[in-house]
Amino acid sequence: MMTELLDPKNDYVFKRIFGSEENKDVLLAFLNHTFKNAGESLLTEIVLINPYLDKDTPRDKQSILDIRAKTDQGELINVEMQLLGRV
Repeated sequence: MMTELLDPKNDYVFKRIFGSEENKDVLLAFLNHTFKNAGESLLTEIVLINPYLDKDTPRDKQSILDIRAKTDQGELINVEMQLLGRV
């Protein structure tokens, strides 16, 4: 029997892999790999926070990030899945 893998480009799957408390270590490893390649300092800890951004006025559009986290230094990190040339 062959098991079908879920597509990590799917918004729900992406958030379950990288944006859940039980997989926080996966997000930290992903961010550190990305930061290392960019010559940035590595992170030691992240805290997942509410991905909903408050509106400034009633007419503003509601924004929901894929993943929003805070570093142990208090910096906010927004992670968004972006696909180029969707198929």
